[in-house]
Amino acid sequence: METNKICFRCKQEIKEDENYFSFTEFNSGEIIKTEYAHKKCWNSFLNHISNTEEAMGMLRGVKKVLTKQGLIPPKQYDLKC
Repeated sequence: METNKICFRCKQEIKEDENYFSFTEFNSGEIIKTEYAHKKCWNSFLNHISNTEEAMGMLRGVKKVLTKQGLIPPKQYDLKC
């Protein structure tokens, strides 16, 4: 008997005719659990991660410029020998 598949992103049921991903966790060759996600939910999540990484890269660039201009202090490291 097939159990209902629930998307772990949106928590809605996945219908058999929908596109979805299956994520299976293994430990020492044994299946621990299987999670499912609608393809659209997973792709939205991946897009969100991509946008976040892009934003973080831009912020690092801004920080570098502001440091060069003296608007924020450079990072200092104390080395103890």
